[in-house]
Amino acid sequence: VGCNKCIRTCPVLAANIASGEKIDVSEEMCIQCGACFDNCMHGARDFEDDTEVFLKELRAGKSFSIIVAPAFIANYPQEYKRIYGYLKSLGVSHIYSVSYGADITTWAYISYLKETGKQGLISQPCPAIVNYIEKYQPELIPMLVPLHSPMMAEAVYLKKYEKTKEDLVFLSPCIAKRLEVNDKNTGGYVKYNVTFKK
Repeated sequence: VGCNKCIRTCPVLAANIASGEKIDVSEEMCIQCGACFDNCMHGARDFEDDTEVFLKELRAGKSFSIIVAPAFIANYPQEYKRIYGYLKSLGVSHIYSVSYGADITTWAYISYLKETGKQGLISQPCPAIVNYIEKYQPELIPMLVPLHSPMMAEAVYLKKYEKTKEDLVFLSPCIAKRLEVNDKNTGGYVKYNVTFKK
């Protein structure tokens, strides 16, 4: 409809490619922050996550456990038990809260700061921010704290210490978490990012 709200809210203007009144997105330039979705009143944009492939594999009998962002219960206080029950009925083995991973991450950050004495660092739980720094401000890469996000801390704990065998799926509010899930540096600990919205 040519309202251009998506362009006005985008922190990376080069990610928007204008063609007449239509605005396309450059996958290479986009940092996947979701600002355009939050501000579009027309439903003109959509995003991909891993919901469809996860449900297809789950229904085919593949074994998964889910790690859930704590915001899920806050966003769906009346429905979350029913949704958990539905996922279990489809064959999900276990459902874990990422709040434990947040505890691990907090401990790791405090330990890192005490051990190194460094200040003015940038935390890494947000893949959109990390993506922005890697693409547009690479001089800030040394300022990123070299520690995992709560999602990854939870996944590493489950796989390494609890010996969880099934693949892990992250139930998340964030479209950018797909970047972190698919990043070669995260070791494949989490298989899919399934967003609340999808």
